[in-house]
Amino acid sequence: MPMAMVHSSPSSLPYDLAVIGGGIGGLALASLAQRSGLRTALLESHTKLGGCAGYFDRGELTFDCGATALMGMGPGEPIRRLLDHVGVTLETVRTPEYRMCLPDGELVMTADDDQWEHAIRNRFPDLGEAAVRFWRIQRWIGSTLFRASGRLPRVPMRGLGDIAHNFRVLGLSGMIATLGTAVTVRDLMRLLGVDRDPRFVAIVAMLLQDTAQAGPEVVPLANAAACLQAYRFGLSRPVGGMRAFAEGLGEAFGTAGGDLRRATLVDSVRPAKDTGKGFQITTRRGETMTAAQVAMNLPLDLCATLLGRDVTDTPLKRFEKRSRPAWSAFTAYAAIDAAAVADRPALFHHVLQDYAQPIHDGNNVLISLSPPGDEGYAPAALRTLTMSTHVTPEGWFDSDRPAYEARKAEYAARMRRALDRAFPGIDAAIRHIEFATPRSFARYTRRTLGRVGGPPVSRSRSNLMAVDAGVLGPGLWVVGDSVFPGQGTMAVVMGAMRALERMTGRDCCGSLPVGAGASTWTGAMGS
Repeated sequence: MPMAMVHSSPSSLPYDLAVIGGGIGGLALASLAQRSGLRTALLESHTKLGGCAGYFDRGELTFDCGATALMGMGPGEPIRRLLDHVGVTLETVRTPEYRMCLPDGELVMTADDDQWEHAIRNRFPDLGEAAVRFWRIQRWIGSTLFRASGRLPRVPMRGLGDIAHNFRVLGLSGMIATLGTAVTVRDLMRLLGVDRDPRFVAIVAMLLQDTAQAGPEVVPLANAAACLQAYRFGLSRPVGGMRAFAEGLGEAFGTAGGDLRRATLVDSVRPAKDTGKGFQITTRRGETMTAAQVAMNLPLDLCATLLGRDVTDTPLKRFEKRSRPAWSAFTAYAAIDAAAVADRPALFHHVLQDYAQPIHDGNNVLISLSPPGDEGYAPAALRTLTMSTHVTPEGWFDSDRPAYEARKAEYAARMRRALDRAFPGIDAAIRHIEFATPRSFARYTRRTLGRVGGPPVSRSRSNLMAVDAGVLGPGLWVVGDSVFPGQGTMAVVMGAMRALERMTGRDCCGSLPVGAGASTWTGAMGS
């Protein structure tokens, strides 16, 4: 939906911008907006910040809500640009390797291309050099696009200015790499002949499921290459957990003069009648505030509810469907003796239990370990871990309590089997474990059916077809994983940056004028 750029300057209203939802996208936008000179309020319904990428406590233990991995932390990359600009110091620990625990052994990915190609040759000797060529093509496209991510390319392109900007950002090689949006990963697999080995396909599928929310048969090659490059560059965990990331942004926002209101549930957003401009926001407690513009870190169906629109009977319906996540998650949270995993350097362990089964519902499980000795998660003698698997949400809400509990127990057993596959005999080292279902996510996030993770990446939902941040109309914005550029911490930060550029007409982390581009281009950039 084409939307004109709105250049904002401080208004006569109490707030220039109100941000609803303190997830990472909302936190990034609010902190950047306040630093840019906009009087900004941030309203979060919970007492803790971070949203779906947040955290919770269990006594002396702290758990990240999801099996979160960070990327984009290098100099000039999106998350680092955000943190530097708003004044947040965040240490991270990069995993030395990414370990895949497969039905027939291990496959370890590192940043060393020669080591990775050697591992691929050994694992798939029948595919010859075709398997290596697949990963070389992926590396070229992925690294080319990843390098451009910090400079926020503009898509859709609305004029010569945007075309010139994108060419400067991407260069000729980057523009060629974007042609990969026209074909899928499976198309390349067929061309190279590597699709004849179901194990090769399954490994690519498990990696894409956790970054693009879909498999090689639908994910565009360019998006997939960027997603897979994140694994190859090396994923990181934040020291102190997502608490340090989210609460650090919240503290920076408040220090800059922003109005942060926790435990504040918004009931409605309506055009302001008294002033004739801007929007009036009403909370569950009956409080009201007025802002010139409103940004919502929410899925489109919840945005429509706040606006009093019927999403099923308006032009918004097709955009809501396009932006709707397909998955929820079943998660496990455990504390284990640190000594039990001391011989495993990887912070991420990805388990596939059966090549022949679908890549979800307990067959494909990501295990994310806290860094050794990080007491922001647990006492030094313990480490925490978060496990996550994609699940279809509908079946979790249409059963009675006994059936629900039986289903939960069945999935808990699948997660325990995955944990034992990654760390044989680990059961004796577990000091705490609990499980969460889509019902848990629905209750905590208030998202319909507990859907999380953003829409599956595909040619019909992503890139030029993705939902734009300005889809709701003038003065209203959407940030987070429902809109372009997509899922993952890095992507929602990029989306927040681009939304602010469109509001102000300035570089979000500087003062350079920008054109009237509509969004950023990358893929789903990680978890």
